[in-house]
Amino acid sequence: MKKPPIKPPSREDILLFQGFQRAIVEQRAFVKIDFKRLNKVGSPFFNPWENFLPLFVLLILAIATMYIVNLTMGTLVMTLFMLGYALFMPMFLEPFMTNRLIHAVVPKIEKFLIAWRYGGWTIYLTADPRYNCVAGKERWQEFIQSYFPDLIPVDELIQPEVNSKEKEPEEEKNEQ
Repeated sequence: MKKPPIKPPSREDILLFQGFQRAIVEQRAFVKIDFKRLNKVGSPFFNPWENFLPLFVLLILAIATMYIVNLTMGTLVMTLFMLGYALFMPMFLEPFMTNRLIHAVVPKIEKFLIAWRYGGWTIYLTADPRYNCVAGKERWQEFIQSYFPDLIPVDELIQPEVNSKEKEPEEEKNEQ
């Protein structure tokens, strides 16, 4: 099933995205990724070379050990290398993928919307990581409005309405 194309961002989305950018830059929010979901073919952040080259080097070293020492020792080395690759490579590659995601998502709202639709990452509050917003499942606009209203730039088109609403209670107090 094909997904419908992503709608162009509205003016409100752009302002909220600028609030998200400021939250990341000021370290009031941080991003965590679901490595298993993003490290797949079809993911916008998947790099096959990060997976293939370390595996290839380990296999070449194991084959060299088979040739130089003996077949049994080479097989043992290959087994240990593959076990180490399976256990430790995700921990090693996760920071690189997190960095790639942040550098792709933070500068442009178009890439942010593509990544949000794909999912596999979460925005957390730095002050209290229990509060988060999961990409693809929750509305990022509501999260940014709720937790970072001071970082959202004021729109020139909306500002006169806000000022007139602020003056109304003052006028009511003066009348009384």
